[in-house]
Amino acid sequence: MSAPPAWLDDAPELRKLLGTFLDRLDRQPASARKNALALTLNDKTLPELFGPGEQADRLWDWLRSLAEDHGVLAIRPDDKRNPLDPEYLGARLRLRKGGEAILRAWLGRPAGRSPLQQWRKSVTAAGQFAGSVAKLAAHRIVLPGWSDAQVVAGFVCLGRQPGGLSLRQLSSRCFAGDSKFLDNREDLIRELYPERVIAPRPVMVSVFLPARIEGVLFIENQDSYLQAVSDELGTRHKFALVYAAGFRGSAGRIRQREGVSLHYHGASAMNGQAQLEAWWFGPDTAGWPCWFWGDLDYAGMGILKAFRQRFGNMQAWQPGYRPMLDRLQKGQGHAPAMTDKQAQTDPGSTGCDYADTVLLPLMRQHGMFVDQEGTQGVSDG
Repeated sequence: MSAPPAWLDDAPELRKLLGTFLDRLDRQPASARKNALALTLNDKTLPELFGPGEQADRLWDWLRSLAEDHGVLAIRPDDKRNPLDPEYLGARLRLRKGGEAILRAWLGRPAGRSPLQQWRKSVTAAGQFAGSVAKLAAHRIVLPGWSDAQVVAGFVCLGRQPGGLSLRQLSSRCFAGDSKFLDNREDLIRELYPERVIAPRPVMVSVFLPARIEGVLFIENQDSYLQAVSDELGTRHKFALVYAAGFRGSAGRIRQREGVSLHYHGASAMNGQAQLEAWWFGPDTAGWPCWFWGDLDYAGMGILKAFRQRFGNMQAWQPGYRPMLDRLQKGQGHAPAMTDKQAQTDPGSTGCDYADTVLLPLMRQHGMFVDQEGTQGVSDG
């Protein structure tokens, strides 16, 4: 039996793909196996293969090595593909005879229950949840160094904690001090414990107030926010400035008093605090225009889209984006792969006319992005 290739530990995408073969084998009895298992390469079975950059070429080379050097797979290209398409598009991967034993040895997967089946057995064995376990059982949750039983015990532990704790506090108490383990799992906790009240964790928001507020400008990145506060961007301090800090401001509770903690910059004109908070937490009676300015990339447009769900008719701030567009059109942007942005997804549309008809089409056309911090001396034109 051949030793696993040296690169396999550095290829989690392929380990997952190879594990899919074993998952399917584990779901069917040996007597039911008539034909060799096969799957088609597409953006669902191996999405990383269909992304930009060198990663796709590297993955394809490794797949071919599994077929040609290790005899684990057989690869049959799709005869109907366009000749200009890559060879892997629609190719069929077939597990060769003897391939199962090799994969089980490489991946440490003895015949029997699949990892998901073992996980579900641990969930069923716990049997100590007040609500539904369907969501918990649907997908295996991994915590490095912990067995399935230990992770499930952590979720059981949540039901024994006193009320009034935040999600971070619950996570730290039940998962080896890891306060972030339950981030993005609040819906799961509510399924398991419908009666549990999770204390909200206020979003921290930095704000600068001018002497007279004529509008509100949300700024994605810290350096650009501080430039605006010091008036290096030429806004002449007529806007209330809000440091948006990525997706933080898109939280569903951002406009509820218990969900946000506003912190005012030291140079703020505090006579406008009451006016701003009346606008922020109440009906929009001030009639201020509201803008967003962030990185010229898909993530930035996603933030704008999310903000519009919380702050109504927010628009992309054109004076900030115009110099960035100029750089983009001069070829001075960066490819997504250069800054690990290849995983960003196109939001499609934001609802902002300028973003949807100008910014997004030009990003798609050039295939490049521009970061906000590179823009200096923006005018308020």
